[in-house]
Amino acid sequence: MIDQRVYWIWLTGIASIGPVMQKKLLRQFDSPEVIFRINPRELEKVPGMGPALVDRILAARSLDKSKRMLERMLKGNIGLLTIEDPLYPEKVKQIPKAPVVLYYRGSIRENSMGVGVVGTRQCTSYGKQVAIETAAFLAKHQIPVISGMAKGIDGYAHTACLKAGGYTMAFLGCGVDVCYPREHQSLMEAIIQKGAILSSYPPGTPIYPHHFHQRNFLVSAWSSKILVVEAGEKSGTWSTVNHARLLEREIWAVPNNIYDLESRGTNQMIANGASIFLNPQQLIPVSHVKEPRRTTIHSTSILENSMKFIREGSFTSFEKGIVEQLETTPMSIDQLVKTMKRSHSEIIETLSLLELESVIRIKPNQTVELI
Repeated sequence: MIDQRVYWIWLTGIASIGPVMQKKLLRQFDSPEVIFRINPRELEKVPGMGPALVDRILAARSLDKSKRMLERMLKGNIGLLTIEDPLYPEKVKQIPKAPVVLYYRGSIRENSMGVGVVGTRQCTSYGKQVAIETAAFLAKHQIPVISGMAKGIDGYAHTACLKAGGYTMAFLGCGVDVCYPREHQSLMEAIIQKGAILSSYPPGTPIYPHHFHQRNFLVSAWSSKILVVEAGEKSGTWSTVNHARLLEREIWAVPNNIYDLESRGTNQMIANGASIFLNPQQLIPVSHVKEPRRTTIHSTSILENSMKFIREGSFTSFEKGIVEQLETTPMSIDQLVKTMKRSHSEIIETLSLLELESVIRIKPNQTVELI
């Protein structure tokens, strides 16, 4: 018997047949396997299905490529989330152009929709502090942190969420077995350990500029609210915000100095109607807040003078131990696992934060060194 995932992979791999038409076909014929085997005359009865599209389906009636893709997925421990899966959020299913399938690594939890935390790659220390404090707060209240695994705000949000014991999802503009940016390899592995990496693009798909549009759409779709921490006038974050507006998601923006380039976009978003962000509690439903305190992460306000989140004096004993090991000589991640006597995932999570704070550098060969 053929694994049903092969038919899902086949259906979503047909050129010029997008999510809207795929859903029409599924409503008419119940399953991808039925679509694969149905008489062409029946296909012609589907509204909007012209002769050209029918010919494309008929020309694609081979499962060889899909079977090879499934083999690759099995070897790489890559899952397939279909629109019929109970773990696929209902609110996302209702979006006409939501993907029929998503490839993923890690684990998809129930009620995975969360709060999107996004922003510029070239963020300031102020932006870092806001992203880290907010993500940690959301993690404490068991709200998933949604972002795109980019450098800057995205990376800080994912890492802080993981460090606080939370659940985070990263949507990519490439295959889930492709790391972009390369510097986030350790962060990617950490997310897979305690969250999920997702993409609508099949494994092996390289990054292309036009893929970010789809990535940003998915970040917005999976978020009940979007927080834009910092964004320039022409930031790619505007794409995420535009999707969020169309999807009627709540949009929050962090105010900042009107002369800072990194904040001109967020300040403009506020002028255009985005809500002003002053405290992480604004991002979660009242039912999720167990303690009516203004902030549960730091005693200082996130709108006070910016400060570096990680300083030598505030390292945990574990972080300090890693830094001390690297003071003598660079070490591989495996060597640190043995030396520190911790699990691979614990080492990776800690290295991710240290790397994002420019304390250490992880080379492509997985050697770790102090900066």
